[in-house]
Amino acid sequence: MPRERLGRVEEITPAWLAERGLRGVIADLDNTLVPYGVEPPPPPDLAAWKRALDEAGVGLAIVSNARPGRTRRWSAALGVRGRALAGKPLPFAIRAAARELGLPPEQVAVVGDQLFTDVLGANLAGGYAVLVEPIEPGRGLPHTRWVRGLERRLLERYFPKTGVPGPPSGGG
Repeated sequence: MPRERLGRVEEITPAWLAERGLRGVIADLDNTLVPYGVEPPPPPDLAAWKRALDEAGVGLAIVSNARPGRTRRWSAALGVRGRALAGKPLPFAIRAAARELGLPPEQVAVVGDQLFTDVLGANLAGGYAVLVEPIEPGRGLPHTRWVRGLERRLLERYFPKTGVPGPPSGGG
């Protein structure tokens, strides 16, 4: 399960990070930072978010299961390091990105839109797992769309929208 659920990545402000003792962000690319298939330049809200992180001295990296060319284009457009074909939920690329940010994983918010890749990978790496709503909930690879239904049921039962984990209902 994620440590927190948010609507959008832009809700992760420098103040939000500081309140939790976090000093960096590792973000998924597709459906977390940008919609599937969209190419640079970054939209204004994403560019403003990145500037706010920069001004606060917060490092950002991209760790994505997307193809190298796409990840490389977006990493260059945002001026950050990126790791493609990351193999999430395996934790290796997330840990490597944290090292590149000069931070231990426990000081990094690892943000994504999928429970079984992004959140599981964050937890396996020792990061602070943050689940955001997918930018385009109905889009993605066929297996991604199938898994979304299972994710939704698990989240409704074990992690209500309030962001406070709770025990399963029905005597648990």
